[in-house]
Order: sequence, then C-alpha cells, then structure tokens
Amino acid sequence: MSGRSTAPLAVVIATRNRGAQIEDTIRSILCSNLRNFELRIIDQSDDSRTEECVKRYASDMRLHYIRSCSRGLSAGRNIGISNSGCELIALTDDDCEVQSDWPEELVSAFAPDQRIGVVLGNVLPGPHDRLRGFIPSYIRSEPFMARSIREKPEVEGIGACMGLRRSCWHDLGGFDPLLGAGARFRAGEEVDLIIRALTAGYFVYETPRLAVTHLGFRSWRESRELIGGHLYGLGAAFAKQVRCRHRGVIPILAKLAERWAFKQPAVYYGLRRQRRLRLVSFLRGFWAGLLTPVDRTRGHFGCGN
Repeated sequence: MSGRSTAPLAVVIATRNRGAQIEDTIRSILCSNLRNFELRIIDQSDDSRTEECVKRYASDMRLHYIRSCSRGLSAGRNIGISNSGCELIALTDDDCEVQSDWPEELVSAFAPDQRIGVVLGNVLPGPHDRLRGFIPSYIRSEPFMARSIREKPEVEGIGACMGLRRSCWHDLGGFDPLLGAGARFRAGEEVDLIIRALTAGYFVYETPRLAVTHLGFRSWRESRELIGGHLYGLGAAFAKQVRCRHRGVIPILAKLAERWAFKQPAVYYGLRRQRRLRLVSFLRGFWAGLLTPVDRTRGHFGCGN
C-alpha cells in the first residue's frame, strides 16, 4: 500500500511462530469500538500456522497480512509501518488483548499537541498463577507529558502498548533493526526510539487511559533469560547514545542506567530483584554496543562514521 490512508489509524503487529495463539489478539482488535482502521500483521514465522489462523479473517477488509523473511521485532514493525499510509500507528504484541476503547483512546492521546510523537499506555497482566511465575507488565496511575530528554526518567512504557506518529517514525529512521526481540541485542528498541524522539524535539505522552492485557506468562525459571535479555538490550541502547556523542543525553541516561541495573525497574518482571544478573547483563550489552559500528546520521547501529 502506498499513499495516505483514509483510516485514522493503523495497528501493526509483528509476529513469529505464535501460531493460532495470535487469534485472541486479532479478535480483540477487530471487535474494538473504532471501526475505521487498518490492522497490519507482519508474519516472520518459520511455518504456516499463523497464516492459516489469519485466513479465518480474510473477509475483513481492515486486515492486511504480510509474510516476511525478515527477523526481529523492530524489522517487522518497520515493515508494517512503511506499508501503511496512516499518520497514526498503534503497536501491540502478538500475546496481548486490547481493550475495546484502545484504538479510540490512542487516537485521542495524540490530540493535545502536534509535537507528541510517541504515546505509551499501561500493560496489564492477564490471569495467571503467581506461584508458578509472572507476566511482564507496566502500570502507572497518572498521565505524564515528557517534553525533553531531561524528563525521560518519567516515561518508561513498553512497546506492547505504544503509539507513534508516522512522521516521527520516519524522521527518526524507524526502529533500530539490531535492537528488540529476535535481533542481535534482544531488547531496548522502545527505549531507544523514545530517547531519539525526545532528543529530536518530539514529546512523549504516557497515559493510563490506554491499556492492553498481556497474556505472555513466564515461569520463574524463564525470568533469568527474559531479564538478562532486557538489560542486555538496554545496555546496548545506552552505549549507542554514547557512540553518537549526545553529551547532553549522557547524564540522563546515567540515571536510567542506575535504575535499570540496581533499583527495581518500572517494568514488572516479578518480585525477584536479581540485581547481579541485571547489572552484569547491562554491562555486557553496553560493552557489545560500544564495539558495534554506529551510523550517527541515522542514529542506528550499522555502518557509519
């Protein structure tokens, strides 16, 4: 698809090997209150199970399916956004269910100021057995508008409930393909994009009126890999800002690094603090990021001066 869409919003979901489990996500979006929108699914799966599931909704003209040989959450999101002409983009994950007013609330969240480039909301945990494990979540009670990089510590949302102006995404060169699940640095793509948006003069608005329910249960044994990967990606994203020589950003990022590595993170990963794991993972990611070439013009990892 090319050109500007007549729909006010495009919902983009990048998925890989989720199979029929993505149906709950699709159904919740298509049954939402807002009727005029696009739903773009970027399928990076190794098999056809997800494609077969999506075919059940082929009669709904709002749904657009793209099979891609790309790998990584950031790459998938970039493909979905680039194939849509909508100015407002909604992002969620393939193991989430959106609330019925989610698309409407996301559109409304951009209304207060044209400088809002990124919108974030709450990610609520679905029902689960707390004795066996946890569901990663993020909850805040009051809205907040970050107008500069100095206020980045006040906004810590995650990509499972995120909105973008397409023009902001375009100006920033999109998500960094080396960050995020399935990519080299495993995580950190949302934090990286938020930092770059604030540095570029865009506002970031976080509101609890925008919410999804996360169904991605993790056992306590799986928590180490999840937390380690998350902090590894954050360390790499931090190192990239140092490599890009954003000196004014470094003191703010130092405060964030202290929180991510030593204190209880804003994103809920269970009650086990695992400070040593977080610190070691962050430092490993930071070192790997320092050793990776950076394109300072685009603000991405990759070839550049």
